[in-house]
Parts: sequence; C-alpha cells; structure tokens
Amino acid sequence: MGYFLQQFAIFLFYSFLGWVCETVFCSLAARKFINRGFLSGPFCPIYGFGALLVILLFSGLQNHVLLLFVCSMVGASALEYLTSFLLEKLFRLRLWDYSNRKWNLHGRVCLRNSLLFGVMAVLMVTVIHPHVSRWMAALPETVLWVGFLFLAAYFLLDTGVTVYALLTIRRQTGQSPTELEGLAALRNQVLSQAQEKRRQRRQKRLQALYRRLEKAFPRMKSLGDPEALRQLLEEARASARKKSRKPKS
Repeated sequence: MGYFLQQFAIFLFYSFLGWVCETVFCSLAARKFINRGFLSGPFCPIYGFGALLVILLFSGLQNHVLLLFVCSMVGASALEYLTSFLLEKLFRLRLWDYSNRKWNLHGRVCLRNSLLFGVMAVLMVTVIHPHVSRWMAALPETVLWVGFLFLAAYFLLDTGVTVYALLTIRRQTGQSPTELEGLAALRNQVLSQAQEKRRQRRQKRLQALYRRLEKAFPRMKSLGDPEALRQLLEEARASARKKSRKPKS
C-alpha cells in the first residue's frame, strides 16, 4: 500500500471513529440523536488529524505509557487549540467554548478534554491501531484506491458545502443592522420564477446546514455580530418547524 494512501485510510478510519464517539456521547446526554460532525457526513476530521499526529510522532512510545500519555495529551490539545483559533480567524465563529470549565485556556481547550485525549491516544496506540494496521495491510490496493477516489470526491463536496455555509454566516453576521435590513430587502426583490426557485432551494439547504451546525455545536458564537447569528439560526429553526408541520401527501 502506498504511503499516502495508507495515511488517508488511517485519517478516514479515525475521523469516522471520532464521529461515532462524539455522536454517541452527545446523543446519550441529550437523549436524542445529534450529528456531532463538522461535516454533514459521519466524519470528524479533527479526530483523523489527531490520530495521524499521534501515530506519526508518538507511536514509538507505546512501551512508555506515561510518556505516550503526556505527549499525546499535549499534542492533541495543541491541535484543538489551533483548530479553534483558525475557525475563529477564518469564519469569525467559535464552535466550542470551554470558558465555563475549570482549567481552560482561552475557552479553546480544557484540562478534562486534554486528559481524555491522552487516554484515548494510549488506547489507540497500544490496543486499537495494531489491529487496524493489520486489517488495512490485508486489503487489496485496488479496493483502497476505489475507496480513496470516492471518499476524496465526497470530502471535497461536503467540505465545500460546509465552508460555504460558514462563510455565509460570517458575511451576514459581519453586517451592521442597517446592512442586514438591506439584505432582507434584497431577498424580497422581484426575481424571475426560475431564479426565485433556485434561491429558495439554496436557502433551504443553507438553513438545514445552519440547524445541523447548531445541533452539533450548541455553544457556537459569532465574533462579529451575535444578534445576526441568532436571527439566522432562528430563521433556520422556524423553517424546520414549518417543514415538520407540513402535511405529508
């Protein structure tokens, strides 16, 4: 198996495993299903990158469990901090906030999560990954390449749609109240029937994405205009309620 293909397969596997863990934990706590992925599909990329970081840098420490724990805890926490920082700079959004937890750093990381990252990394390196490596080595390379092409296309599409939604949130929450009124007026301008239908379909897809992001990251905050973000999410919730009340044919 090619090196790049192997790393991509590892990234996908642990992105999926991370999504399962996050979704199960949050769904049990909320007593309802919550898709905890950054993307629409069943993947949490930060877990995939975190797993690659630990495997590539610290897997040689598998016989030194305490050192593996400390290094993985620090490395994974640094990745979470950097991810939060980049999301804030790129989209003016904070998708998670640990400010109300003890021993947090700027609300981006906290001691409890860091300790959990260390434990998960030790379990991954010493128990899970040896079996995963053997399983991946046994797969035909043709199967891996087909899977790679399919999933790479999916990732590009899913990431593109999600980033577009986040950029739309940033653009609209970065407006002043007067400019927001202008946006509302613009939406109400008379358009041709075809253009209006396309706009409505696009708006429905965006609202569905907003609702999913709100459910996945209930502490999401706008660093631009919190009130504008609240309005966007309220519109998305109203659309979801209207859709649920619509009688089925």
